[in-house]
Parts: sequence; C-alpha cells; structure tokens
Amino acid sequence: MRASLLALLLILPAVSGCLGTSEEGPPAFEWPEPEPIVGCELTSGSNLSCDQWLNTSSAVIDIVPLDTNVIVSMLDGTIARWVGNETQPLVNLTSTVSTCHNEQGLLAFEAMDADPSTNTVLIAYVEAGPCDPAHVSDVAVAVLDLDQGLDAVPDVVLRLPQIKRNHNGADLVRLEDGSFLMSVGDGGGSNDPYGHGQNTTSLLGGILHFSVENGSAVPASNVSDEQDDFLLHHGLRNPFRMAQDPAGGLWIADVGQRCWEEVNYIPNWDVPTNFGWNEREGHMPFSADAPCDTPSTEPPAGLVDPVLTYGHDEGRCSILGGPWVESSVLTPTPGFLYGDFCSGEVWVAHAGDLGTESTLIADTNLFIVGLAVADDGTILLSSWTGGVYALSAN
Repeated sequence: MRASLLALLLILPAVSGCLGTSEEGPPAFEWPEPEPIVGCELTSGSNLSCDQWLNTSSAVIDIVPLDTNVIVSMLDGTIARWVGNETQPLVNLTSTVSTCHNEQGLLAFEAMDADPSTNTVLIAYVEAGPCDPAHVSDVAVAVLDLDQGLDAVPDVVLRLPQIKRNHNGADLVRLEDGSFLMSVGDGGGSNDPYGHGQNTTSLLGGILHFSVENGSAVPASNVSDEQDDFLLHHGLRNPFRMAQDPAGGLWIADVGQRCWEEVNYIPNWDVPTNFGWNEREGHMPFSADAPCDTPSTEPPAGLVDPVLTYGHDEGRCSILGGPWVESSVLTPTPGFLYGDFCSGEVWVAHAGDLGTESTLIADTNLFIVGLAVADDGTILLSSWTGGVYALSAN
C-alpha cells in the first residue's frame, strides 16, 4: 500500500559535476531530452522493486506537505498539488523563472513555518531573462502565497547576482527557530575563476543563514567583520542539497569538478566552516591539471575535508544529496541519503566502525535528480526526464 505522502521531502541537485557545458568548455556529456516515462530498471539480482508513483512533464524539485495537501514544485516553474499519480496546477511561474540553461529554473521550495495550514512558502529560482548566453540572470529568493492561485506573484526578499549560468545552488532548509540555510554555488565556470569559494566577502560558494522579516532577508549569524553578514560557511563548489540530522549536524552534497564528488559533514550546523574549495577537491590539493590519482594529503589548518568521496569511474559524474533517513528495511542504519545523476546509484552515508561509511541501496537506470523518503521508509527517486518512482523492498 502506498505510504503517506505527507512525510515526503524531495530535493533536487544542480547536476553539473563533470557535465561540461558552454560555461566550462566543450561538453563532456549530452543532456537527455525529456521523454515519456519508460519505467525504472534495477540491476539484476536486486531484491527491490521500483514503481512509478507520479507522472510529470518536468523534473520534480521539491515535495512539501501543506495542510492536507502534498505540494509538488517542478524545475520549469510549475507548482502543483499531488493527487493520485497526477498533478493539479496551483501556481504557474513558468514565465517568472529562467530555464535557458539546464541548471536554471525553480530550484528550491520550502514551507515558511512549521504550521502545515500556512500556504506561504519560500522559493529560490533563476529569474527569467533573454536566453542569449551573454545574459546572466540572478538567483532570487522570494516568499510566495499559494492561495493567490495560478497568477501568484513572488515577493523577492533576497537577490544573488550571478556571473555565469551554472553552479546556481539554491537549496533551502528551514531550521527549528524559523531561520533558513541556503546553499549557493561558486558562480560557475571551471576552477572557481573568480575565487568566490575562499572569499568570505562574497555570497557565492557557501551556505547563507538568514531570517525573513518584514519582507526582507535579514542575516541571522553575523560571523565576523571580515565575513559577509549572510555567510555562515564557505569553500563549496556547488552545494545544491543538504540535510540536518537529529543531533544538529549538517550534511552537504557538493558537486565536484574533474575528480571527486563530495559528502561534507559538520557535527554542529552553526559552527562557521571552510570546506576548502578551490584549494581542495576531495582529499587532495586542487589544481586544474592535477591527475585524479594525486595522493591524498591532510588539509591545511582551518580547512575541513569531506567525510566521503567518490570518483568518476563506472559511469558516475555528479552527486546529489537527499534527506536524513531513519532506520527502515531499505536503510537499516540512519544516515544521509545521496546518489549520482549519471549512474543512477543511491547510497546512504552513516556512522561506522572506521568513521563515516557508505552503503549502496540501489543501482537504477534513471537520471536521478531528487531523493525523498516516505514515513514507511520507501525511497522516492525523481527523474531528470520527468516522473517520480518509489523504491521499496520486495
């Protein structure tokens, strides 16, 4: 029987990684065109099943329970109610958001407060503009009242100027006190050409912390005089998805460049941290032409290395983060769910005898752009070509 949808939290990563685009040079990967759903396939011998639960024409980025409804937001700017295996449109932002580039669109969607009857949400999106490559649109953070209907207009509370069209980041996580964390990419291009990752006066390449008060975003941390008031953590390349664990730790999936995809973790979400980019990639010093088998080194003082990494072998290319999951049939050990866009694999990062370890949950044929978990442990996979699939034990 289908699990309760009101327990779902789906998140979508910016799938750049090794996926070369016009922003970084000659393409190394050909993006798939959206096609009719043909089903989810698992590797032979799997004891799991993968069934379609929802049919959509655009990739699903977030699923948020509000009141008695389950609200689905999609990359193209459509916000809809999930009913059965279809969606009913609520708000149409397709003319408000830019989808000129594969990493643009409606990027994040989060409830404004813990009261499920409040139909006000916080969204992040790339603002619409000309598709001429010379034009770069800003990332906007806005409050949206779903009760306004199809023609609802977002009220922008924060605007982040961008330099290129990729590495937009823009995950949103609401904290217990009502403030928000927002992940932001380094501005795009190879090698962090503008040095945002290690620039603490920039809002790019890190995690912001803010509250929304009187129609504006207000800094909630104010780390130091040498750091922008909004900036809490820095040294990240494209941290599109993150999750908080029950103990207050923060888990971040940071998309790598040439060599290493990263799972980053800090035990206390509010302790300002430098995650190393672009001085580090994975556990090695970063250099644009360094071979991927460069020996690992200890990070310099003040930099924190990832707790897990993986390379681009076996068809892997770009990490995506998911929610924190509790123990279930699929995930016997609580941990941070994550996957890879190209390989279709899904893992859980969890505590082990030797530190943080990773367990493979499933290997699918999907271009995965989102991960969710239902209250019975069912894992949901969102496909780049549209559709949401349920992964469960046979």
